[in-house]
Amino acid sequence: AFSEEKIPVDSNVVTFKNFAIKGWNKNPLVIDGIVDAHNISNLLVDLSMKAKNMQIVNSNRATKGADVYGKAFINLDASIKGSMDFMNVKTDLSVLENTNVTYVLPATQNAITQTTNDDMVHFVVFADTAVTESSDSIRKNAMMLALNADLHLLEGCTINVDLSAGGSNKVQVLPSGDLDFTMSPLNGERLTGRVNINSGFVRYTPPFMSEKNFQFQEGSYIAFNGDMMNPVLNVIAIDEVRANVTQSGQNSRLVNFDVKLSVTNTLENMNVAFDLSTDDDITVQNELVSMSPEQRANQAMNLLLYNVYSGAGTKATANIGGNPLFSFLTSQLNTWAANNIKGVDISFGIDQYDRTFDGSTSTTTSYNYRISKSLFNDRFKIMVGGNYSTDADADENFSQNLINDISFEYLLNRSGTMYVRIFRHTGYESILEGEITQTGVGFVLKRKLNSLRELFGIKRD
Repeated sequence: AFSEEKIPVDSNVVTFKNFAIKGWNKNPLVIDGIVDAHNISNLLVDLSMKAKNMQIVNSNRATKGADVYGKAFINLDASIKGSMDFMNVKTDLSVLENTNVTYVLPATQNAITQTTNDDMVHFVVFADTAVTESSDSIRKNAMMLALNADLHLLEGCTINVDLSAGGSNKVQVLPSGDLDFTMSPLNGERLTGRVNINSGFVRYTPPFMSEKNFQFQEGSYIAFNGDMMNPVLNVIAIDEVRANVTQSGQNSRLVNFDVKLSVTNTLENMNVAFDLSTDDDITVQNELVSMSPEQRANQAMNLLLYNVYSGAGTKATANIGGNPLFSFLTSQLNTWAANNIKGVDISFGIDQYDRTFDGSTSTTTSYNYRISKSLFNDRFKIMVGGNYSTDADADENFSQNLINDISFEYLLNRSGTMYVRIFRHTGYESILEGEITQTGVGFVLKRKLNSLRELFGIKRD
């Protein structure tokens, strides 16, 4: 909403005095300054713009034609000075903690269509002076621009990218950090700073494969040292793969493997590495520790692409178990949930495997789900997961397995650096201990410290 205040024009000078453009939450962007139009071909500009906790986005996915939806809050302090020959622009933009905004990536087909040009070959008759410029004509130089832009991503903001129209393929990042972008006619463009990836995920379903869901690990970052197109990467993400593990003379069991992907070095010379581990089964973990990094990388790729793990004493089969129908059904269920269930992040999985119990082998189907819901402006989060198997003793543990993972998180501040967590997790520890349940309450405090004294508020005299 624009201010109803009139903008005075006196002697070809346009004056802005506390001219307000209000955001969705009624907090304004205030413009002050002048535009001198004595020379209409070379305007003189001296403007400042300021906003505090201004909501610039407030829409949902159902909004037709929207490329951006969600909610976004900013602080802005900017100034523009100069003429049409040379302009000096300074901006300081902060993305605030309660921001949760999503950008919808245009369809690939549309992007290809837009880049197609029928004028692949263009014929020009240079003798026709109507379509060509004289060789001695003087073209006016474009406006020179000196730009200094600072961007601050405050902890607690969430940035999403929908890779598909329905949102089934998605990237979510909870970033923090500071970036400084400078551009000048003499020195060109430079971007310095670092974006920390505190958490988030990449969810994608490749063709003819099951859904991959890599969770970003805290400590990941992207650093810029000048060249905007060649940042330094240090990104670590983990995809949890559920597999049926068998050992000779032992009953089979389901184990959650962690496929670790690490991307380091610069963008132009990336170093991509895979690793494999598990916290669910100490026997398999000891087997993985005894392998070399190259062997674990091969096992991780086999499990990720072919759903097969083969250790020295154990074998494992993940996901579809030779039946591509379940992979297709899982993909369709997740796509349907993303398109039709609003406000809840839900995913399904269907696994079929050969279960060995007391020396006999039978085909078993396992159904699992995971649901997460954020409430009260994303300050309270509920996560629930469970599974159900069609094996012989499933009825005995039906009540336990239906909800075997549940957690509640409440953020004590908007930045998410202080929160309380209550959890219950059921997993398989080892052959001797079998299935165990972990229940607990945790308090998490994140602070940047120069020394341990600062954690307790101890100051030196």
